[in-house]
Amino acid sequence: LENNPLADGKEMSREDQRQRVILKEEIMGQVIPYSAFWASVIKQAEQVDFVEKPNVQMSRKQMLEFISQMYTEKLLADEVDDRVGITRQSLPEFLYDYHLEKLAEPQLAESALVHLVANVRVYDRVSPRIKMFSRFLNLGGQPYPLEALNIFLVSLVKCQNGALPLIPDTENVLADAARALRVIEYVFGQAPFVIRSKVLLEAEKRAGGKNIDLDSLLLFIVEQWREEAGRAEERLRALFVASDADVDGNLDYNEFIDMIHHVSTSKGHRECLRMYAEMTLNRVVDCNTFVRVARKFRFFTFEVGPAVKKQDKDALAAFELIHGEWKKIEEMVMELMVVLEGSRMAKRLEQHVTILKKLFHEKLDPEQAWLTYRSVVQEFTGCLRNKDRAFAAKH
Repeated sequence: LENNPLADGKEMSREDQRQRVILKEEIMGQVIPYSAFWASVIKQAEQVDFVEKPNVQMSRKQMLEFISQMYTEKLLADEVDDRVGITRQSLPEFLYDYHLEKLAEPQLAESALVHLVANVRVYDRVSPRIKMFSRFLNLGGQPYPLEALNIFLVSLVKCQNGALPLIPDTENVLADAARALRVIEYVFGQAPFVIRSKVLLEAEKRAGGKNIDLDSLLLFIVEQWREEAGRAEERLRALFVASDADVDGNLDYNEFIDMIHHVSTSKGHRECLRMYAEMTLNRVVDCNTFVRVARKFRFFTFEVGPAVKKQDKDALAAFELIHGEWKKIEEMVMELMVVLEGSRMAKRLEQHVTILKKLFHEKLDPEQAWLTYRSVVQEFTGCLRNKDRAFAAKH
């Protein structure tokens, strides 16, 4: 964001610092968990005095605009991470990467996070959207895990049809109720039919017309996911009990293999073997160990979207439209990437163009394709503006 008090300074490539997915290394060489680093950020934020530092205070409008941009950036980063096989980050981890990339200095990035947390706490009691953002940051109340953030972002981009800005910088944003119901059907596509029908019925009651409040809808979807995730854990515990044939409280290898043969899973033999091997590190594969590792490997748990994604006429028509728009600027974007070769912006453009072309090839996710295309356009026009400013400054 231009004029954002959190986003001033130099820039560096995301790839140059992305290797630190979970851990942050201190200057003295001691490696600390990111959770400890984040706890330190939260503690420092408690000491921020906006009377003494008015320049780092954000207005409510700036905060909403920033949140929208961060959700967009997180969606784009997740798409890249998924395709190169990198584990998705929590929101706090991602925000550190984001500010490190923008500011090119760890201390400045940490300071930006401190100011961000302080600003979030100013507004989280008066804004449902900022409150949700706060819960993804583990700043109070009942925090949401990474899986909840994934559900939230998928629902958001599909409700908003991949538009930019992803959410307007105002409260009380309305979403189309019919589209919202289709999004719920998509998100809960693999949930039991009874559960999916119940969620849809409750959503219809909440809509009460052609539109539904976007923030309350997203909160509803996340809460429904949390309930279903809890039921999934109960099913895992029941599966353990049913598979423990000799009732000794330990799932041996033969019992595990027999269980795999009797449940419907997309996991291959190799992945199942790795899952069981990790369980045995606890010496005894008891129920709690089984549930913990099964959830880590996403075995017999809630998955977003239908089991099999199919191309439909509406999606194909959307892709044809987006592809047509892309062809109008593709040559200019590629030429700019050559001119900017080696720069951070060129790397970002290259990443997003590569993802866009893969989405065009797959023709399965038009909302993500539109979001990616609009982001490429935004970055492209931003580069041109910066070049014009640099030229004007020289003359």
